[in-house]
Amino acid sequence: MLLLLLALLLPAQLDTKLEPRTVAAFDAYAKTVEQELAGHRPSPAPSGGEPVIWQGGARKNPIDVPDGLIHDWTGTIFFANVSIDRVLAVMQDFDHHLQWYPELMRSRLIRHSGNDFTGYWRLEKKEQLVDVVFDVTQEAHYAQVAPGRWTCRAYAKDVREVRDAGTTHEKILPIGEGLGVFWRGYYYWSLETSGSGVLAELRTLSLSRSIPTGMGWIMKPVLQNVPRESLAATLRNTRKAVTEAGIPHPSRR
Repeated sequence: MLLLLLALLLPAQLDTKLEPRTVAAFDAYAKTVEQELAGHRPSPAPSGGEPVIWQGGARKNPIDVPDGLIHDWTGTIFFANVSIDRVLAVMQDFDHHLQWYPELMRSRLIRHSGNDFTGYWRLEKKEQLVDVVFDVTQEAHYAQVAPGRWTCRAYAKDVREVRDAGTTHEKILPIGEGLGVFWRGYYYWSLETSGSGVLAELRTLSLSRSIPTGMGWIMKPVLQNVPRESLAATLRNTRKAVTEAGIPHPSRR
């Protein structure tokens, strides 16, 4: 009963707002990461094995910034017996992401111009007592850097927490308001043809609130574990999607 009461009280007791200085610190960190990734090639991954996940930056993870935490993780995986075009088709096909990524409740393509894609997700994050739903708009920018090599930089800045999702009481909060477990998500893909498959590396930066005083036992597992687990799940589910038969191949360019 106590756990149930805490779960019901979480939104009312822990709501916060995203501060401009927190956004500025995140953007500055992301800029340094993008400079590091210039010319970067994916790290080796075991063929057909589990994703290899490691801390993205040299500093501790998560990284403290004013009123927030930056989570920096990198993972690599090998997609066997598929072409790089097939991998790109899955990544860019927002209309079918719902079929391949279990954490999504909705997905659709908003617009597409050349190698630039904007898509929408309704995303559900579940962890212990906290079950939070978000409406996310992601802008993804693809570039072919060499024959058989592509990069993608995807930015989720428009993240809105949804209360009572799917009910008559559903309420979509303004950007930067709510529990603060997910405020921003930047995703950096590096893809390279390797033998009969594709080597893929994904570095993720996400921004959350700081852990409230006295609430670490509830919030710490959510804010520390979910970003790493989400990265691993994304890599696994993408591999499953690209190896399934009958995947649509939308025109990308």
